[in-house]
Amino acid sequence: MKKTRWINFLGATNLIYSLVVIILLGVAFFLFNQVSYIFTPVLVLFSNILIPSVIALLLYYLFNPLIDFLERHKVKRIISVPLLFLLIIGILSSGIVLLYPVLENQITMFVKEFPSFIESLSASIPAWAENLPFDAEVESFIAEGEKFVSQIPDNINQYLSDGFSGLSSFVSGLTNVVVTLVTFPIILFFLLKDEQRFFRAFLSVAPPKWRQDLIRVSSELNAQVGAYVKGQLIVASSIGIMMFIGFSIIGLKYNGVLAIIAAFTSVIPYIGPALAFLPALIIALIDSWWMVAQLVIVWMVVQFVDGNLIEPNVYGKQLNVHPLTIIIVLLVMGDLLGVFGLIFGVPIYAILKVLVVYVFQKFKKRYNKYYGDVAGEYEVKPIEIAVSGEKKTSNQLKRTIDIAKLKRDKVKDKQKDDGNSTEKSEKESKE
Repeated sequence: MKKTRWINFLGATNLIYSLVVIILLGVAFFLFNQVSYIFTPVLVLFSNILIPSVIALLLYYLFNPLIDFLERHKVKRIISVPLLFLLIIGILSSGIVLLYPVLENQITMFVKEFPSFIESLSASIPAWAENLPFDAEVESFIAEGEKFVSQIPDNINQYLSDGFSGLSSFVSGLTNVVVTLVTFPIILFFLLKDEQRFFRAFLSVAPPKWRQDLIRVSSELNAQVGAYVKGQLIVASSIGIMMFIGFSIIGLKYNGVLAIIAAFTSVIPYIGPALAFLPALIIALIDSWWMVAQLVIVWMVVQFVDGNLIEPNVYGKQLNVHPLTIIIVLLVMGDLLGVFGLIFGVPIYAILKVLVVYVFQKFKKRYNKYYGDVAGEYEVKPIEIAVSGEKKTSNQLKRTIDIAKLKRDKVKDKQKDDGNSTEKSEKESKE
């Protein structure tokens, strides 16, 4: 039987082996699906631990370079980490004191005027429809839109009246939020304080032959996730500042609230800007068409600056993820984990990508006897090429390995010379 590339890749000797592997995987998936309810408590516990752990891990990548910098300047972690927490608390407190009066006033006004906004928007729909050159074709659409807008206040009242029926779910969600807010700073504190202890403990329980691989993969993960988290913070801050300046120039109401919404939603790739644009568009529509035109100009300028100047310089090609892949990741993670999945889906995918690419490479190298042969565009590239942004680290690792090999060869040569000199002296003594 002729062997295909797939059979050769699996290291199989015939097609039956491949079929058996596929069937066993299918049976395992079917059995797990049938008894998955057994693991429900474990999944619930895991989900409760996952969110604060991921938040703490991402913040660890954000703050750890600062702690490392202080440690290199003789400031111990037991001192620098509490100082960092005090600094963060001070900055947050100052920000709340300075921004709360302005934001509180804008939020109160927005909530108070929201019903009048809806009424004005509902009354404006027929006037807009009359000015459309194709109002006959969109008449039904406009009618549905007017009906939807007019029902918004009733729907809000209905949700409020039915609030007690969902009280238990609200309390449960609030409890999860409180638990997350309490636990993730604790996890973050110990990650920053005992970083090396955790890593050494992890390496000590790993088999010795895996330790170099673990060090290499961890360096890849540090570079990928660290670059993403720091870049995301810079991009979000830049967008928030630019939006606030632009909204202030054109005189858009609630510029502070809308700028903060734009900054927070910018952490969701591609979808975030659209989510932030909707509330700004509604407020601009209530004002005038001229305000809408100015809003569109401000939005386009900010997105142009962000997409062509800020993000390319901040991210570069660190993640090396195709836009279509990001959209699929957001859809899947959003369905599985909701808002948390939309925000943290991309960095989670980046982590999984590094792990899968590395394991895939090791598997292929071990079991495929054709590994290293030219396979055209289908060849899986090594991890230092497939996962970009770590060429520098990979080169440093290669240099370290080369230096170690040179030292080893020197030691062997010295031992060999010592052995030869010993044999020579023994022969001379015998003679």
